[in-house]
Amino acid sequence: MNSTRLPSGSGARQVRAERILDITAELLTQHGYRRVTIDDVAGRAGVGKGTVYLHWKTREALFWAALQREALRLFDQLAADLQQDPELALPHRLMRVIFLESVRRPLVRALLLSDPVLLGNLAQDESVRAAQQELAENPDYLQLLSEEGALRPGLTAAGALHLLSNVTRGFATADELGEDDGLALEERADLLAYVLERALERDTPLPAEGLSTLNKRVIDMFTAMADGHREQLSRAF
Repeated sequence: MNSTRLPSGSGARQVRAERILDITAELLTQHGYRRVTIDDVAGRAGVGKGTVYLHWKTREALFWAALQREALRLFDQLAADLQQDPELALPHRLMRVIFLESVRRPLVRALLLSDPVLLGNLAQDESVRAAQQELAENPDYLQLLSEEGALRPGLTAAGALHLLSNVTRGFATADELGEDDGLALEERADLLAYVLERALERDTPLPAEGLSTLNKRVIDMFTAMADGHREQLSRAF
C-alpha cells in the first residue's frame, strides 16, 4: 500500500487526496456514516490507514471533506451556468436546477435533507448546517432577491425564505413517502419551478438592468461560497 509522505501542496499529494475523497464519497453513498470506517476507505483506496490521517486528522473531518467537495462542485457549476443564463438567478429557475442536482448527487441530497443515515453525527455539525443553508435556506440569496425587486410585492425576504425552504424540502422528500405518482423527474422539477415562480416572484418580468445586477450578485455569492470551501479543502492537499 502507498503510504509515502508526499510534500504538502504537491500534485501527487493532491491526486492521492482526491482519490481518497472519491472512495469516501462512494462508500458513504453506499453504506452511510455509521458503517464506513477509515480502514474501509484506506483499503479501497490502496493506501495505509496512516496515510489517510496525513490528510485528515479524524474520520469526521474526512467525511465532511467529501461532502464539502460535492457542495463546492455544485457551486462552481451554478456560477458557470449563471454566466451563460442570467434568468437562472431567479428562484424558480435556480431551485429547479438544485432539485435536479440533488437527485443526481446523493451527497448534495444528504446535505439538503439532513439525511441521518448518510450524515450520522455530522448532521449536528455547524459546518454541515451552514452548507445546508447555502443550498436551500440561504437568507443572503433571498435578501438579494428582495433588494433587486425580484420578489412578489409585499413578500419579505423572511417570508420568502420560509416558503422556499418548505416547498423545496417537500418536493425533495416526496420519494420518502413511498408513493409512485407516475411523474418523471423533469416533470417534478417543472412543477417545483411552477410553484416557486407563482409563490415568490413578481408577476411582471424583472427589467433587464435589474436582472443583470441580480445575476452578477448571485454569481458573486456562489463564487464566494465555492472559494471558501476550496480554501478549506486545500489544507488537506
